[in-house]
Amino acid sequence: MLYKLKQFALGTGRLAARQVLRFYYVLKYGDLTGTERVLVYAALLYVLVPGDLIPRRIFRVIGLFDDAAALAYVVGVVQRKLTPAIDQKVEMKLDEWFGYHISVS
Repeated sequence: MLYKLKQFALGTGRLAARQVLRFYYVLKYGDLTGTERVLVYAALLYVLVPGDLIPRRIFRVIGLFDDAAALAYVVGVVQRKLTPAIDQKVEMKLDEWFGYHISVS
């Protein structure tokens, strides 16, 4: 799985890869309840599956709200469950893939 993430990361850059790795490590090491885990996967599946409760073809902008709500839920869970230890794993993996990075504050 990390090999595929690495290929994505090298194609998109460190910033985008950071978010994807945070998601991956929160799902792998985060303190998620079973319900949270199921809802995260369900939300992602909902966004990726072509069918929608509110079809974009018919309702245009309003049709984006259900997908946005599902993604907002996923982002919220990842943010709440992100720990310094997980963030450290992410940064170490990014350094391995992209080389050492000095952050400027």
